[in-house]
Amino acid sequence: MKQILASLLVCALLAACGSGSNPFANTDTGEEPDPGEETPDEEPTTETPVTVPAAVAGDVRNVTYDAANGTLIVEGVNLDDVPYSATYRRAPGLDQDGYVAFTIQEDPLDRHYTAYARESSDGSVRATAVASTGPRNRSLMGTHFERDGDYDPPEVTEDSGLVTYAGRYVAVTNIGDPNGSDLLPTGVTDPELLVSQAMVIHGDAFINADFADNTVEGNIYNRELLDSDLNVVSELPSVVLVMTDIEANGSFTGTVEYDKRDPLSGTTSNTAIGTYSGVFGGTDASSVAGGVQLDEFDGVEDNLGLEAELESGVFVLDQCGTPGSPAVCNSVNPDVGSP
Repeated sequence: MKQILASLLVCALLAACGSGSNPFANTDTGEEPDPGEETPDEEPTTETPVTVPAAVAGDVRNVTYDAANGTLIVEGVNLDDVPYSATYRRAPGLDQDGYVAFTIQEDPLDRHYTAYARESSDGSVRATAVASTGPRNRSLMGTHFERDGDYDPPEVTEDSGLVTYAGRYVAVTNIGDPNGSDLLPTGVTDPELLVSQAMVIHGDAFINADFADNTVEGNIYNRELLDSDLNVVSELPSVVLVMTDIEANGSFTGTVEYDKRDPLSGTTSNTAIGTYSGVFGGTDASSVAGGVQLDEFDGVEDNLGLEAELESGVFVLDQCGTPGSPAVCNSVNPDVGSP
């Protein structure tokens, strides 16, 4: 297995310096507030618009995903198409566990982008992950999530409020497969010009939300690194979504750590490796969607010999107890608001 990965990485265009910057990012050109004047932040409500934190959005400014028509428009990432808002093409051969794949590459020597999008069963929330590995020493990556309507948490009583969500997780990376199945053919042999296709990670996601205390935490486990043909290259350490607060508008942001119970993590201490964020949507918070950004993913001992590896992932999960719930939901009380 290590030999397979090594052969991929010899030619891979791994961006060692991280993600690129977005030249269209907003800059504050307004006047500075009077130091003597207090400008308290406005308290959020259930109707406060949902925004994706910069640490999770990365290079992605906005995404429009139409699940009914199977279309995806991405704004913000550079060099993906001539217009700032680029319409990606469906790539059904790359679909993963209910996450719909899209790609774009204008010509054989242009960057190749891979994107995954999914909408919840009730259509209330959706999320998208996008990545282009190299070339030219930079990867462009990020995630986006959104909700339709206002936040509608489940009813909480003296002995209720804990709800579980479960399903699949998918991510794109800055590790490039130069033999990617979706790359346009080229006769160029100069290695400096060759383009690569982002390798993919998939796994299972599990989230517990306590709507009485307004906190959330979770796991992403059974994680595997896949090549461009979606063959398993290697197992990866599990990660945990560390407990954080649920805001008044149903959004949340927290820290991602290696799961120290997993030997693949190579650590027995709390080791932060990234950030996660998301939002609850639907009637009685029937669904949840979010994004994950990791600064590394192959364990503190670099099990796969990777350096500066990055991951942009998404989860779109329904409440346990709804039709199609995964088997893990059989071990939890599926009723909304159950202890």
